[in-house]
Amino acid sequence: MPSSAFWAFGTILQLGDGATPEVFTAIAEVVDFDPPSMSKDSIDVTNRGTSTNQFKEAIPGLKDGGSVSFKCNWLPTNSTHDGTTGIVKVFKDNVNHNWKCILPDAIKTIAFTGHVTAYTPETPMAAQGSFSATIKVSGEPTGW
Repeated sequence: MPSSAFWAFGTILQLGDGATPEVFTAIAEVVDFDPPSMSKDSIDVTNRGTSTNQFKEAIPGLKDGGSVSFKCNWLPTNSTHDGTTGIVKVFKDNVNHNWKCILPDAIKTIAFTGHVTAYTPETPMAAQGSFSATIKVSGEPTGW
């Protein structure tokens, strides 16, 4: 039976403008992208009365929408990278924004709200200028 895997080339990261209706713009030249990495707390409820055979017991706790990380070829004057309308502005403005991750051929769209927590430009001697950024997801990512 052949694999049903998909090639991730063509995945798009979009940033919303906050308007009504909201317009989403693709971030230019994304090289690597890691969608929200969700997790869940585990609450220890081990007790001396009913926890049998000295095994710990746990119940599920709060879910965390996780973080999103991405890397781009750095285009300092591009409107999706600069300090006027791009990632640098979003880092500085300290507010949550709406984002979308669209997988190739529109297989799936994952939407989330979050703020940029890290912006790291790089200018290596033997490679293109690039930057990496991290978005902390606030609330539940949708579209899974």
